[in-house]
Amino acid sequence: MKERMRWAFIIDKDEFVRLSLNKILKKYGFQVEEIEDFSQLERRKKDVKGGMILADVEIEVLEGQLPLIRKWNDRLILMSPLITDELTLRLKKIGIQRIIKKPVDPRILRRHIREISFPGEVKVASLGEKSEGSYVDQKGGEGI
Repeated sequence: MKERMRWAFIIDKDEFVRLSLNKILKKYGFQVEEIEDFSQLERRKKDVKGGMILADVEIEVLEGQLPLIRKWNDRLILMSPLITDELTLRLKKIGIQRIIKKPVDPRILRRHIREISFPGEVKVASLGEKSEGSYVDQKGGEGI
């Protein structure tokens, strides 16, 4: 049986961050592609359905791309250096559930990736695992 490739799309202006994320995501088994904006994802619908999007973009950009964001919000992890209560509220209103504070801690990123359902994967929650709604990881420190 052929294993389906998992794609990770990165949208970030910072070259160092893109290189670091590229390395981490490849280690986690993803085929990685850096893109400039959400509109480039429209041509890659099948890959997005089996993958994820990791983005650092302004809220105004997200609000301007609402149809695409709503279509793929279950596959999106948003990164931001500054996360306020107001920003979190605005993001949740447009359907963004996964928000990570930059610099990104690879362990937190991995935890968010594990929450995403990928085709062909069977998820089994452990007995001690709590299922929660959306949340923001605001842990700073060492990371990307």
